[in-house]
Amino acid sequence: MSGRNTKKNKNRKKTTESATGEGGGGAVERKFLRLVKREIESGREDVTKNTYGEAGLEEYLVASQFVNLKGDIYDECARKYYYKSSEMGNPIGQFSMAVLYLQGTLSHPINNILGVELMLKSSKAGCGLALFSEGMWVLEGKYGKQKDPVKANKMFHKALKDPVLSQLKQNKSPHVGCLISLAHMRLSGLGCSKSYSAALKHFKAVEEIEPGKINVMVIKRLEFLEAVSGVELQREADFRNRRLKEMLKSIQFQSLGDWILLYQHCGFELSVKPSTEEGLYRFTHHNLLEWMGRVGAMLTLSEDYPAMGDAVPCLGCERPGCEVTEDTSGKEMKKCSKCQAPYCGVACQRKDWARHNPVCEAVHASIWNELTQHEMEILKQDEGLVGKLTRMGISGGEFLQVSASLKECTHSSTSIPCGLECFAENSARSMNKYSYTLVGSSVLTDKQRQ
Repeated sequence: MSGRNTKKNKNRKKTTESATGEGGGGAVERKFLRLVKREIESGREDVTKNTYGEAGLEEYLVASQFVNLKGDIYDECARKYYYKSSEMGNPIGQFSMAVLYLQGTLSHPINNILGVELMLKSSKAGCGLALFSEGMWVLEGKYGKQKDPVKANKMFHKALKDPVLSQLKQNKSPHVGCLISLAHMRLSGLGCSKSYSAALKHFKAVEEIEPGKINVMVIKRLEFLEAVSGVELQREADFRNRRLKEMLKSIQFQSLGDWILLYQHCGFELSVKPSTEEGLYRFTHHNLLEWMGRVGAMLTLSEDYPAMGDAVPCLGCERPGCEVTEDTSGKEMKKCSKCQAPYCGVACQRKDWARHNPVCEAVHASIWNELTQHEMEILKQDEGLVGKLTRMGISGGEFLQVSASLKECTHSSTSIPCGLECFAENSARSMNKYSYTLVGSSVLTDKQRQ
């Protein structure tokens, strides 16, 4: 009996020596070292090497090989190499050690203090895995972090810029987690502007990584909401207006007919057409907006327009008189938290507040009143609406809930019109007074209604 036990102990000792290299063995360890070196030399790990550097990379990859094996001795080897990689300053090695400390994986003792310290180091170095983890802490207020959805949103976006995140074949959870978190934040407007199209984009990206991960009815609902959303309408209007504003810089006077052609070129349609005689009158742009107010003309977005494929000018500061653009400053414009108007900085935004405040309220109302009351009435005229909504997983009760949540229109020049008459009366006057572009989605296109 003792002979058998002695034999088992000898075999266990040989396995230990073979894995760790004690006693001149280390066959498994040497095998993994050779394998990892070949992978690095062949260029298979160039993405990781170019992103995080070569120091500690070999150690991290060897540790990752040991993780795939079961047994205490292999766990010990994985811990040893992760530790070496972390000590050499490799960001993904630091992330891996942080996980060991925080979760106690690979039979490692838990130490939250060291785990958080290493995670923050890795995040600061730009490791997408660590940025996602820290972003979740900030979003949920964990590990001493104060809840800050705006900061969390930025961290998730920064994590997605790490090319290593999308290269991970065995662990897609952080990449998918980033996209799903951003989608939910876009749906609720948590830490960012609300956008159904952005949420839809993130969910579709998840589907490319893990087909079947997102329920198909979620995608269908978002496609419906995107089609009738005030968020997307105003965003598209602002996008087209960038081309229009650039063209306006070189025009002082032209005929009313030419002004209307210019607007059509940039994707804006006027609900009222001038007579042949009126079309010949020479106007300034200010005169055009005054004419629109007199005749009750409103702007809508056309589905196709000549300038659709033209280059879009870079964003410039919203404050009149400020010539700073993203090109001249080399920085992205700051955005108004309510309406997303671009500003070069806080100082310019404060100087412009008296002019911008009514604009901000109007655009914000447009963005957050997802459907105008007039749009709801048009949708209800569709006899097959209930059946279409049911097939998309939206009940009649849910549709009525959205209807009931709409705000009452104040019929003022600083509110979003409730319908055609209100829009015709107030929109041009408001745009002329406060220098911004507002469009009506009063008439849904066939594509939107379908």
